[in-house]
Amino acid sequence: MVSPPALALGVFERVGSNWLSDSLRGAMPQHNEPFRQQLGREHPLSPGNRVPPSLQGTGLSGLGWHHLLCALSDLHGQPRHLVKETNLFFATDTVLGMLPESPAVVLTRAPIGIASSFARGRLWDRWRYGDRYAQVAATARAPRWRTVFAPLLPQDDPDPATALGRLIVVNSLLLARALFDGDQPSRRPLLVIPYEQHVSDPARTEAALTQFLGIGMPEVADESPSAADATTATDTTFATTGRKDTLVAELSSGVVGLVSAAVEKAIAQARQQLAPEVTETVTKWLAGDSQYEVHEPVPRPSHRVRAQPAPQRMAKPAYRPVGQAQWRNLLVTNAEMAELLTMLHAGGAVNSRLGTNLLVCPMPHERGGRLHHDPADRRWRVSRGYESHPAYWVTWIGAAVAAAWFGARLPSRAEALAATKGARAYNSGYVVGDSCPVMEPGRGEREIHHLIGNVQIWCGDGPALPESQPMQRYLFGAAWNTPSTEGAVSAVRSRYLLGSSRGVGVRLVRDPHTTDAARLGAWELAHLLNQWVDAVNESARTTPGGLDRLLISSLDS
Repeated sequence: MVSPPALALGVFERVGSNWLSDSLRGAMPQHNEPFRQQLGREHPLSPGNRVPPSLQGTGLSGLGWHHLLCALSDLHGQPRHLVKETNLFFATDTVLGMLPESPAVVLTRAPIGIASSFARGRLWDRWRYGDRYAQVAATARAPRWRTVFAPLLPQDDPDPATALGRLIVVNSLLLARALFDGDQPSRRPLLVIPYEQHVSDPARTEAALTQFLGIGMPEVADESPSAADATTATDTTFATTGRKDTLVAELSSGVVGLVSAAVEKAIAQARQQLAPEVTETVTKWLAGDSQYEVHEPVPRPSHRVRAQPAPQRMAKPAYRPVGQAQWRNLLVTNAEMAELLTMLHAGGAVNSRLGTNLLVCPMPHERGGRLHHDPADRRWRVSRGYESHPAYWVTWIGAAVAAAWFGARLPSRAEALAATKGARAYNSGYVVGDSCPVMEPGRGEREIHHLIGNVQIWCGDGPALPESQPMQRYLFGAAWNTPSTEGAVSAVRSRYLLGSSRGVGVRLVRDPHTTDAARLGAWELAHLLNQWVDAVNESARTTPGGLDRLLISSLDS
């Protein structure tokens, strides 16, 4: 029986959502912010857009509807999946409305705890929250929202501490409003986990969580040391390998005062417009400042910055025999993917179609994106220093198109299982904190690098599903941000064709039917992609599964 996903919803960022998803990875398939991260800002349902009150009249194209249906189908399954979403802001009620049967875990944290985490990692600047405040404040002035929310987000060029306090309250109010307000408030099962409780009493938190979700808490993975263990993590922003046991806010007294004043004022203003149940819920969610020891900030680097790597000798891509196939020695790099994307764009196949990303998800560099489109010269570029790193945030469609362009194919899951038997991971479980170059130190050019580790890979096959349902393709292996135990590597998992992730890239294989002679040119591939998009936009009766099969058959032919 297919179950709706469980939702992990944060009152803001830095509330323990990474700990939650990583703790449950062994028991529940994971989806990390599929709406906030994977929809372009042009998409009508993106939290970066002015979200409409319902799905009616959204202006979704045929491709947009296909993407939405496939994404929602992907979130349902057995065992139950976990969907993590934070900072949905004005998209909150629309997203929750699409998943009305999903139980929700609400992750809360005291505002000065959030502010301290932002300060330590310099996240306000790194994640461009000044721009985020301006965007949310502008959306608050849309007709649907302006009466309640425009006064809470004055366009007065606030200092970062004040702006952060306001944003925390507004996102919390929108979440509470979606759960408790309206003519038919949500009756979904609900569990609230305060960050402070998780730190002070983790056993109690885990017991409540497993009882609520009806699962057993997976045992902590006992991984063999990776070959990269001697490398110091370059960025620990998302790492969950450490365990906190104290509540300390490293903030000046002035910043504490600004955050607290902004929170109190915003909640007081909201009480004049919103139902008491909503404002009192938010007051409880954001309580807990008094549990923190406030210390003056310690002068130290707020996060380890990856030094620009020295130019690395790159092996020439080549194919080596593994079983019945020839495996490429190197994962597909960012530089290679950028070249392909540029050529496809020149051929008329643009990546983003009204916010639906066809080939790659172009995240900002500060959020892990390494591939960026430059509209001025219509080229794709790579973040400096990451040219030889593996491409990720690649959809299955992007991976399959890359394979056709290289005169290769994607490995089957069975081939990947056989090829990696006994292999040792290099760069997994947050050891490095990010991807690393596709050449492993100490390995020769004739060896296959990163059989396990650095990124997971897309496979060419997937689970058997009813013909009407969206097709899925297997993922395999371990990534820089996932465990690399034998069980984790071989776990069966799959995603829809337009899905992508920061930890999933491309490995190529060849056989007698896929060689240089079988390569498809970028213009030919662009034509195939555009033909498929036209078919999706013009088809009112074809099922999602039928449309996916049409694309796969076009690429296979």
